[in-house]
Amino acid sequence: MNKTTCLTFLVCVNLILLTGLIFFSTTPRAAYAQGIGLADNYMLVAGEIQDEFDALYLIDMRERTLHTFYFRKGTKDLEYGGYRLLEQDFRHNRS
Repeated sequence: MNKTTCLTFLVCVNLILLTGLIFFSTTPRAAYAQGIGLADNYMLVAGEIQDEFDALYLIDMRERTLHTFYFRKGTKDLEYGGYRLLEQDFRHNRS
């Protein structure tokens, strides 16, 4: 190996190391789940409701309703489970 080949190899290794250092030292940009415009209107919560079923709850803040979607684990078929009127469910009894 002559001097020129050895020097070229070392420069390339240093450039690769510098690129890796820059790539891994910078912080990634933040990812936001919802845009600002719709964030006030809806909330989503996901969770397991039974052993074979997962659920997605959607709360419509403007209409004050809770919608439920569910699917069996291992499938991609999302089914609508119905809705509840939150204003009726949480209404205070006034005596």
